[in-house]
Amino acid sequence: MADNNKYDLVVIGGGPAGYVGAIRAAQLGMKVAVFEAEHVGGCCLNVGCIPTKALFSSADVVRKIQEARQFGVDAELKGIDYASVITRKDSIVQRLVGGVGMLLKKNRIEVINDYGKVAGQGLVKAQTTGEIYEADNILIATGSSNALPPIPGIGGDRIVDSTQLLDMKTLPGSIAIIGGGVIGCEFAGILSSFGTEVTIIEMLPCLLANMDEELSSGVEKLFKKKGIKLLLGSAVKALYDDGDQKCVEYEKNGETGSVTCDCVLISTGRRPNTDSLFEKDIDVEMNRGFVRVDSAMQTSVPGIYAAGDVTGEGMLAHTAYAGAETAVEQMAGMDSRLNLEAVPKVVFVDTEIASVGMTEKEAKDSGREILIGRFYMIGNGKALAMGETAGFVKIVADKEDHTILGLHMMGPEASELITVGVQLVSSKIKLEEVESAIYPHPSVSEAIKEAALGALGRAIHA
Repeated sequence: MADNNKYDLVVIGGGPAGYVGAIRAAQLGMKVAVFEAEHVGGCCLNVGCIPTKALFSSADVVRKIQEARQFGVDAELKGIDYASVITRKDSIVQRLVGGVGMLLKKNRIEVINDYGKVAGQGLVKAQTTGEIYEADNILIATGSSNALPPIPGIGGDRIVDSTQLLDMKTLPGSIAIIGGGVIGCEFAGILSSFGTEVTIIEMLPCLLANMDEELSSGVEKLFKKKGIKLLLGSAVKALYDDGDQKCVEYEKNGETGSVTCDCVLISTGRRPNTDSLFEKDIDVEMNRGFVRVDSAMQTSVPGIYAAGDVTGEGMLAHTAYAGAETAVEQMAGMDSRLNLEAVPKVVFVDTEIASVGMTEKEAKDSGREILIGRFYMIGNGKALAMGETAGFVKIVADKEDHTILGLHMMGPEASELITVGVQLVSSKIKLEEVESAIYPHPSVSEAIKEAALGALGRAIHA
């Protein structure tokens, strides 16, 4: 084996976990190679977080024009050039992908444009060429893909996943979205703002089932007001053609119904990219297709680590970043561990939704007695001035010692302000410590302090 095929670390996958792990390893003095057969940046950068936020921003401009009169501004929406919306989205993606490529080059990381396969302990094989690369450590960062449920007719025409929808150059007049999680809700808000008639079909009785119930309820009210049809507690039974449209047949409360639309989006979750990842004799412990790891991101095989969606831990880009850094620092002899107690979740609908820490239900289920503090944006001067009052801040705290367990927000800049919540939860801050801090006025962040005061029974502005 040639010396130039020997590395301190070989990373399989160039997404958030892969490229961040590679860069951190280079910072620690390691010789690194990354296998990436498609584009660096992975799902998040190419077909996930970034492109959807570009579309969200275009949709937000549409909403602002439509609401301009309430600000005393006469404005007219003459139309939506959706092809230009997509072009803008693509240019943002290309710029960031290029930036990641430059960072890898700057850190002298070799990028191998192929799929990597774990061929043995310390061995990775290029799937196309069969060339073997030797490494002291391997980091699996192959991510996840859209999961398609076993619904009759799901492989038909005009039935798309989120990746395919992002590439569409024309807007559908109507769409049925199967799945009311983060992906489904974000596309529902975006497409509805562009004028598409939207129906969400969700098997569970609520949207965003993994978030606090009040956030879920808030999104449902927002969507209903916007004209989005919600079919909750509904199981899709079949998809079929109805002339030049698609028909989605579902069952709700024992009765059968159907939705006719131009296009169907399948957004029912993600599956790990572990197919053909290991040679047959590599016995890495798995869990429902995900690579099982400990808090150091170590797999059951010494020298093989994994991070990001492929582990099923959080399945968020920022969790992937943290997991990859943890893995690489462990390789370097540092006692780094991944702590998932304060991982923020953010959803971009017409207004932003964000959450960190325990929900009210989770706190109660843990056996704790809790305090709840709420403050509604209608009472926040900055939110009122912005014209964005459909929201609130909710704090969950331990009743005994007043430690903040969770923060849940719906309203303007929630994706930014949840960082405050991350610090409150991760540092185990108490309600009284928030009370003693001085928050700026006027600001949306004041709602966080008011919620903390509400939990103590002494809110000032409520």
